[in-house]
Amino acid sequence: MTPRDTLSEAAWGLASRPGRTAATIVALAIAVATVALVAGVLGGFERQIEQLSFGAYGRALVIRENFFIEDRHGPPRLSDIDRLREALPRVESVAAWRVIYGADVVAGRERLQLEIYGVQGDYEREASAEIAAGRGLTVDETQGAGRICLMGDGAAARLFPGGEALHESIRINGISCRVVGVMGVPGNRMAERYANAIITPFATAARYFSDDTFMAPDEATQITLILSEARFLDRSQYRADRILRRRYGSPMSEASPFMYSDPAASVRSLRQQRSLVARLLIVVAGVALISGLIGYGSAVAAAAAERKREVALRRTLGATQANIITQFLTENAIIGIFGGALGSVIAIGVGAAASSVWGWPIRFEPWVFSLSAALGLVCGLVFGVIPARRAAASPPAGAARA
Repeated sequence: MTPRDTLSEAAWGLASRPGRTAATIVALAIAVATVALVAGVLGGFERQIEQLSFGAYGRALVIRENFFIEDRHGPPRLSDIDRLREALPRVESVAAWRVIYGADVVAGRERLQLEIYGVQGDYEREASAEIAAGRGLTVDETQGAGRICLMGDGAAARLFPGGEALHESIRINGISCRVVGVMGVPGNRMAERYANAIITPFATAARYFSDDTFMAPDEATQITLILSEARFLDRSQYRADRILRRRYGSPMSEASPFMYSDPAASVRSLRQQRSLVARLLIVVAGVALISGLIGYGSAVAAAAAERKREVALRRTLGATQANIITQFLTENAIIGIFGGALGSVIAIGVGAAASSVWGWPIRFEPWVFSLSAALGLVCGLVFGVIPARRAAASPPAGAARA
């Protein structure tokens, strides 16, 4: 038989029992849709949880001085950035921060104790907030020493309760600074630290506003390297530690002179919680998939058992066992493809409805639908081969009498 004949026979076999064929396709589609939908929900919620909790901080390597060892080598320096950026994989952005705690800030009659964040580099990935008034600091400005500042929305409201802060002049530890912008509501939990604070260029904070006599002008409170993916964090931390140990003369036998996390951000614990939730959803999807595949396999086996007369007739007309097996496998492959496609459509429809009605952040990846189609095809072939061999191996005379 030619492939065209086999395909025609398979199409006839499916069309001759439309109800059972439709039920089999739906059983497989539900199993595939469950897996695709769970993958979409996991992908969407994972991105949203990370964004709302930590933003880009969830995949950031934060380098700070290790205060828990006696022989400290001092904080990281601006000169460390180039070496780290060249050696670490997939670095998206870098920022160096100089933090001044409890600075005396005066605006008119208002006087507050606020934190000052001097920054060099891409601060917007961490201070995740829209600009409510004015503008942000440019990259060139963060590398200079201009006495300009960007205020958080909380700091602006407290210092200027009756007016606009934009273009006004404030005094930080006795030195004047011009407000060029005011940030809006923080976009995530980590960005809230900047709501009641002021951001200035790194050199400005170190030269004009800092009263710390122990830190050199190029020493940073922390250096933040944001990676493209969180899975590179462990490898990047190992490389960064080796680079900085070599530079500061700290052997591997001693404690590291630097810490590689922010004590204020429990990123690791969030990842563990997210991983547990993901595993739970995967187990639920797996149970649904197994249940669906059991029903699908039972329907395929029952359909093959009911077609013994048809198989006997074809055998008496000259069809070989190979022809019978090929026809059954072709039928189940067609069912698998249609089941996978229908499952993808169901997943997209349910995902769109859930996103519209409940606001779920569904995010489907192309590989999910490719995997769904492949899963349907493989299930059709696997569950169809045993019934096909049994039907083809039955003696034609006995099958006809049955």
